[in-house]
Amino acid sequence: MNLRLLLVESQPETALFLQDVLTESEDARHWGVWVRTEMVHASSWPDATAVLANETFDVILLSLDLDDSRGSETFRQAQTVAQQVPVVLLVSEEDVQLATRLIRDGAQDFLVKSDVDCRPLVHAIRNAIERHRLLSAARAAAFNDFLTGLPNRNSFLTYASRDRKLAERLGVRLMVMIAEPRNLSEMATNFGEQRRDLAMVEAADHLRSLIGPTDLVARIGDVRFGLSIFDTDAESVEAAWARIHAATSEHRIQIGAAIFDDSNSASLDVLLEQAARDLTPAAAAMRR
Repeated sequence: MNLRLLLVESQPETALFLQDVLTESEDARHWGVWVRTEMVHASSWPDATAVLANETFDVILLSLDLDDSRGSETFRQAQTVAQQVPVVLLVSEEDVQLATRLIRDGAQDFLVKSDVDCRPLVHAIRNAIERHRLLSAARAAAFNDFLTGLPNRNSFLTYASRDRKLAERLGVRLMVMIAEPRNLSEMATNFGEQRRDLAMVEAADHLRSLIGPTDLVARIGDVRFGLSIFDTDAESVEAAWARIHAATSEHRIQIGAAIFDDSNSASLDVLLEQAARDLTPAAAAMRR
């Protein structure tokens, strides 16, 4: 197993000491399994920013006492530039209280520099990576649907509201759609919940394949999906509706739509209600 670490530390002797500790920890097998560590050293925050822009790391060892940045501001910069990388703080004894506060603000762990040794350093790094992984999974679960992997209803309401505001500001049209696979209740009765879940996953994959990079699809209900699609020079919302309608009909997915424009500057909730009414069999029959 290879582990890449970025050490941000202004003092060369401290950097050399930490490198020696990491090397010793490999030999002593403090990890429980064999781990090869690679440490990159940045002596200033600008140097760290440049490295992070071009390389990926598993953890950042961040001194709060840099020559060009000190205290909480150093951690804030790390959060901004590398939010996806767990951070272990390296602090003096005088900064323990600050480090404790920064743990609450998102740092994963801290070490007092005078206490650094193989076992506590390995423990801090390993725990930081594991905590960060669990937190990332929890955040993803809060915004993504577990079954389909699509954004969930809360995410859709957040992002589609943003899309509506953006459409209003730019003076472009936005189509809000609801899609629903047909006969899922009957499928569950005849073949079980597992077959219905599989049909939802297949529908999610199909809908995902139909949207562009600026569009949104999410699971917004037990058997419903929501979409928001911008009007573009390449494809109008009418053309997008016709294309999606044809493609979803083949997969037994019914759709309803509402268009936000100058004549219908409704809220997102109202647009969803309009799309839901358009989804009904009677509305579909009228369109035909």
